[in-house]
Amino acid sequence: MPVVSTAGSQAGLRSSAPSRNHVDQLVIISGLDAGRAFDITKEVTTAGRHETSDVLLDDVSVSRHHAIFTRTASGRITLRDLNSLNGTYLNGGRVEETTLHSGDEVQIGKFKLVFWEATQ
Repeated sequence: MPVVSTAGSQAGLRSSAPSRNHVDQLVIISGLDAGRAFDITKEVTTAGRHETSDVLLDDVSVSRHHAIFTRTASGRITLRDLNSLNGTYLNGGRVEETTLHSGDEVQIGKFKLVFWEATQ
């Protein structure tokens, strides 16, 4: 289980990288599920409120099919909003599609998650 710190800073919540991260991960950093981690191991990882979502975020602020995380040919992870009602945010700004970098904060509905790239 990754170690997550929620010490406040000027830019909001920040967290510490998992000490032994061998796969790309999303870690919830705020809310009831804080500390819960999702491994991103598939080519396409779904996020939403629907029960079949890979990253299941059970709250009415999250669309059933809210966003997807896709692994590119180069191994990078991209995030794409699926025309959700409340939008998808990266480091505080609304995004339609973007490439993620280790430490990025993703907000989906009321959930804030931090993305960690796999260590080699």
